Amino acid sequence: MADEKTWQPLELIKVTAEYLTTKSVPSPRLDAEMLLCHVLGLPRRVDLYAGFEREISGKELASYRELIRRRAAREPVSRILGRREFMGIAFAVTPDVLSPRPETELLVEAALEKMMPKKATLPEDDAVQPEALAEPEALPDDAMAEELARMLDSYGEDVLDEADLDKPATIAVPKARPQPMRRGDPLPRQKAKAKSGVEVHAGGPELKVLDLGTGSGCIAVALAAHCPRARVVAVDASPKALAVAKKNAAGAKVAERVEFRQGDWYAACRSGESYDIIVSNPPYLVEGDEDIWPEVSAYDPPAALYGGNDGLDPYRRIVPDTPLWLAPEGWIFLEVGAGQAGKVADLMRRRGFRDVQVGKDYGGVERVVMGMAPEL
Repeated sequence: MADEKTWQPLELIKVTAEYLTTKSVPSPRLDAEMLLCHVLGLPRRVDLYAGFEREISGKELASYRELIRRRAAREPVSRILGRREFMGIAFAVTPDVLSPRPETELLVEAALEKMMPKKATLPEDDAVQPEALAEPEALPDDAMAEELARMLDSYGEDVLDEADLDKPATIAVPKARPQPMRRGDPLPRQKAKAKSGVEVHAGGPELKVLDLGTGSGCIAVALAAHCPRARVVAVDASPKALAVAKKNAAGAKVAERVEFRQGDWYAACRSGESYDIIVSNPPYLVEGDEDIWPEVSAYDPPAALYGGNDGLDPYRRIVPDTPLWLAPEGWIFLEVGAGQAGKVADLMRRRGFRDVQVGKDYGGVERVVMGMAPEL
C-alpha cells in the first residue's frame, strides 16, 4: 500500500483554501492559515511561510482535517479556537455570547472620542517621516516566503495570532476583517489611516460608563482599557454571559474598573446613579430573516441576535428610560442594523435628545446613533 502523501504548509494551505471556497466560506485562505497555525503550535501566520519546507505529521494532518471539517460546516474560526480580537484585545468567546464584530469597534471609537477629548494634534510636518524606500533586493526563498506572509497579514485577522495573547491590552494588533451578518450586506472597507498626524489625548476626572447588554464584555472592557479614567458598569440578563465577560475583564487587566451586574437593561441600575456615557449593542436582527449568514444564525445565541419583528424592540425599551440615568451633559451611543438608523434617531429626537447624530461604518452603512441627554 502506497504511503500517504506528505504535505508541507504552503501546499496544504492552497488546497484547503480551494476546498473552503467550494463551501462558500467568506475568507478561505485566512481561515486555512489560522487553523494550521493552531494545529502546528505556531505563534504567527508568518511562521507558516518562514518554515515552508516543514513536513506535517500524520497526527497534525488528522487534527487539521477535523478543524477544516468544522469550518466547512460554517462554524466560525473564533468559535473553533474560542477567542476573537476586538480593539486590540483578545476576548474569550463561548456559545453563551455573541462573537465580537469588527463593526462594533466604530461604536467604541465614537464613545472614546467623547470620553478622551483631544489635547493636541502634532502637525504632520512634525511627525516622524519614514525613510526613503531603497530598491528591493532579491530575497532567498525563505525570506521571500516570510515577506509574502507579511503582505497577507495586511488583510486582517479573524482571531489573534497565538503570540498576541500575552500582549498588553492597549497594544495595537491587526484588526479583524469586517464581515456582514446577512447575505447581500455590503462588505465594510478597512478603516483608512488618519492623515492629520499623531493625536495626544488628555486625562481628566473619573467617567461613569454604562454598557447595556454587555455579552462577552467586549465594549465595556475595551472602553476601560483605552480610557484609564473610565469606571464601567456592565449589565446583562444572562449569568453565563456575565461569567465570560468577567473572565475577559480579568484577562485585559481592567477587572478593578468594570463592575458586572445581572439584569434586564436599566433594571440593574441603582437609585441615584447617573452615567456620563451609556453604550449598547442590542439585538437588532429581524426575527425570521432567512438571509443571515450561518456563521451567525447557527452559532451566536438567539437572545443576542433578534430584536423582534422589525429588530427595533430593544430600542423602544432603552431610549425612553435613558434620560433617567444619563448625566445632564452625558451621551448615549447605540449600534443599529442596516436601515434602522433613521428610525432609532427619530425615537431619540422624540424623547428630547440633543445633537442626535448618525455614524457610518467602513462599508458606508449607518451603524451608530448617538445623542446628548435632553435638557432638564
